Amino acid sequence: MPGKVTNRVTGGLPLPSAPSFDVVSTTAAQLTRLKTTQPMLARTIAEAQKTYAAQLAAKPPARILVTTSSANGDMPVLIVVPPGYQAGKPTTVQTHYHGDRTSAAAASGSHTLRIFEKLKSDPQTIFVIPEARGNVGTNGTDWANVSNQKATTEEALKAAGVSNITRKIVSVHSAGGRALAKALATPNGVEADQLRLLDCLFENPAGPGAYSNIVKLLPTAKGVKDIVVIASGAYPASRDKGVIAASGGRAHLEKLQRKAGFSDHEAAVRNQL
Repeated sequence: MPGKVTNRVTGGLPLPSAPSFDVVSTTAAQLTRLKTTQPMLARTIAEAQKTYAAQLAAKPPARILVTTSSANGDMPVLIVVPPGYQAGKPTTVQTHYHGDRTSAAAASGSHTLRIFEKLKSDPQTIFVIPEARGNVGTNGTDWANVSNQKATTEEALKAAGVSNITRKIVSVHSAGGRALAKALATPNGVEADQLRLLDCLFENPAGPGAYSNIVKLLPTAKGVKDIVVIASGAYPASRDKGVIAASGGRAHLEKLQRKAGFSDHEAAVRNQL
């Protein structure tokens, strides 16, 4: 039996349970009902069934689950457990917040393509991919639903029955920078050994955006040991320097790895998630 995942934020009390769906066994009838009661959840499950069809049919198969999290505004959270994952062995969890024009389970999403590769190369890394509350798949993705990154990750691990987490990564791409800024501003902040900032330091035209808020709040993320900054030149280089200065020596700029057929902005997540 997998160990019980508890919420350190609540002093070790068990996390509340939300229904979780193993996408390989979720039926068309269930999806039809969910489209009426929880359309975003139904959308994520249906998308994951198509996106990860090959991984679900592999031997051994991946496990793909979808749950919801009160800490993510009751929006869906996708959990990807690699083929060959061995319970009880040291495990990394990577929580990723996506950008505009994609979704948690998008088939063509650059983060999805990178995850496909990592499922083969690293069976002990589990991905937790929260969904935004609005404008999913279009510009202006709305990440106002983020209220507790730590609890979102822990609820996802509980749904998957995963324990023995030895390393925690939080990565954000593009508009996902707003999700990080929102998480940093919450009382529980961000829990990670490493942050990966993937071309995400954009500002809102009408006022402060991800960059200003991340720079302001980064010093509060005292548990984060390492911050990787990857930029494509889509915003001023002074922002990268600002994050590095605010990090207190924890951040470094990593060279962008370009990818044929992808813009530099997309290559930042396609190659360096």
